[in-house]
Amino acid sequence: MKRKVIVSILMAGLFLIPLLSMSGPAQQSHGKIYTGPKIVFDEKNNHETEANSQPGNNPKGKPQPPSPGPDKWAVVIGIADYQGVQNDLLYPDDDAMDMYNYLLSKGYPSGHIKLLTNRKASANNIVSAINWMNTQETKATSECVFFYSGHGTTYDGYNDGDSENIDEGIVSYNLYLILDGQLRDLFSTYTSQKIVFIFDSCMSGGMNDLIGAHTQQNYDGRVVDTACAEGQYSWDGDSTMNNGVFTYYYMQGIYAYNTAEDAQAYATPLAHDAVQEMYGVQMDPQEYDTYTGNWQF
Repeated sequence: MKRKVIVSILMAGLFLIPLLSMSGPAQQSHGKIYTGPKIVFDEKNNHETEANSQPGNNPKGKPQPPSPGPDKWAVVIGIADYQGVQNDLLYPDDDAMDMYNYLLSKGYPSGHIKLLTNRKASANNIVSAINWMNTQETKATSECVFFYSGHGTTYDGYNDGDSENIDEGIVSYNLYLILDGQLRDLFSTYTSQKIVFIFDSCMSGGMNDLIGAHTQQNYDGRVVDTACAEGQYSWDGDSTMNNGVFTYYYMQGIYAYNTAEDAQAYATPLAHDAVQEMYGVQMDPQEYDTYTGNWQF
């Protein structure tokens, strides 16, 4: 039962950062933390060999006719099996599948969801999926979901134009880091005024950049739900949960209430108490909300 953190990055423009493999045994902690050497990677010069095979990954700025069906779109990511063996987790791919099935039950067509699990969730594929969703959502009322379960990280020293000295990020299958500032930039041209971001990853409480925190820009119509506070880890559950602790209770909450705010309110005390009992540490889910009313799926 491991959980989700990685240490840090540096970028200029749209940078991704690969982490070099560490020697020695795989980490045994139930917390999602990874520490290791880092090298800066420029996405524009990316020579990833992982297949960028997800259909519809058109370059940003190249519009295509929206697919037929409800104006609902999602990118769902869960990485348990990371490149190599030292950073593997237990349940993030199960987390992603549970969210995918929930969205299908709420009328999201399967063709409107990019599901990226394990090796499919390379850095190129994650960025391409976000850009694909950008070509599909065309209205303020378009409904967009971004779900991520996997390793999280912090990085000290990247200047992305905000007031933060330490940035947070997510980690791709092939061990590139994608920072909150990168995600903010990728979503900055979205038309939709109805986007929910859900992170079951360490340090995810710092993902409030996605609503414009620490900058002069504010983004309305967004909800950011996170597993933990900015300086905390998120945690895998046990074999009775088959999920990350946060996702386990968050899924119960959205099935019961069908809104992001109610799901977060339901999950927060239960996830906090479960982690305290299982691991003896604090995990305090956070919510940042600029959506008017309740964000209903």
